[in-house]
This record gives sequence, structure tokens and C-alpha cells, in this order.
Amino acid sequence: MNIARGLKAAAKAFGAGPAAESFHAGGKKVACPQCENVLFRKRKASLSTSFSALTNTEWTDEEACALVCANCSRIVWFLDDLKPDA
Repeated sequence: MNIARGLKAAAKAFGAGPAAESFHAGGKKVACPQCENVLFRKRKASLSTSFSALTNTEWTDEEACALVCANCSRIVWFLDDLKPDA
């Protein structure tokens, strides 16, 4: 399997799941920097380090909020957890 095909498959798997929603951050509506879409699927992602992986203490690492664009699959990262717009 070539690398590009593997990355596309990973992006699709990461982007599939819950319904797409819109979010606000810093008082502004979040928009995809690639395609300007405003609908995202929210995921949690671990911010593990190589040291924590080596010492098996990954559970102490922080989590980030990853928004996956429902249109182009670009991932937009936020350290704080975002709530969907009502």
C-alpha cells in the first residue's frame, strides 16, 4: 500500500462518525482554512510525548479537541474542548 493511499484511508476513518456540527472558538465561528466550510466532526486526541510513551505514562498527557472538516477532511486543532453551537 502506498503512503498516500494509507493517509487518505486514515483521514477518512478519523473523519467518519458523528454528525457534523458548527463550533465557536474565541468568539468567532470556526471555519476550515482550506475550504471555508463551517461543519466539523469533533474528536478527542491525546497529546502524548515520546517520553510518556517510553515510560508508559501516556494517561497523564493532555487531550486536545480535533475538529475534522466534513467537506475536505482537514483537521483543525484546539487545546480547549469546544462545545457545538446550539
